[in-house]
Amino acid sequence: MYKTTFAELKTRAKDVLKSNYWYSFGVCILVSLITSLGTSVATVTNMVNSDAGSAGTSISAVLQILITLFVTFPLSVGSCRFFIKATVNAPNVYDLFFPYKNNLGNVIGINVFVAIYTFLWSLLFIIPGIIKSFQYSMIPYILAENPAMDRRRAFEVTKSLTDGNKGRIFLFSLSFIGWIILSCITFGIGFLFLEPYMSASFTQLYFDLKAEAIAKGTVTPEEFTYNI
Repeated sequence: MYKTTFAELKTRAKDVLKSNYWYSFGVCILVSLITSLGTSVATVTNMVNSDAGSAGTSISAVLQILITLFVTFPLSVGSCRFFIKATVNAPNVYDLFFPYKNNLGNVIGINVFVAIYTFLWSLLFIIPGIIKSFQYSMIPYILAENPAMDRRRAFEVTKSLTDGNKGRIFLFSLSFIGWIILSCITFGIGFLFLEPYMSASFTQLYFDLKAEAIAKGTVTPEEFTYNI
């Protein structure tokens, strides 16, 4: 089966961004601000409670976990939905908060299992953990299209999408290394402009992997049409 080249995927991403760039830019900034605010709150809480010893540390740890569960996980799925909508339909900033009104518990629960499984695989060696992280990398996109999908099926689908493609996902990630280095040289400012491009590009990769899995018959189109 023909594999879409990285250049073609990135060209598709640029086409999507032509009419949505500043909207996409704003959404990426909003996600960064919200997650940074959550991290800052946890950091400040830790500093305030530093004199409280282990009790203060426990409070900060619990707060960080809550931020991850109720902010980081849902927004990662919401961001994927925004870029999916930017490709197939007109996106809306409210897509970012889509998980909060659609099976939030399921979205959080599946992401928790992703984190646990990745951690457990990483305990064996670093490489298995990295490989599994690529296998699970499509779950936010899957949940963005169908947040009602149960945990077992979500893991089956992401496995179907990434089987034989983990190396491809790795190389695609690596293809942005030049831009990432350039963004670091600009003291992180470059990431503000790189993030929309990378998000749109990985969304195109997701569409490509999904089309391949549908062609193989391991997944069905109906599983990906939730309210888009």
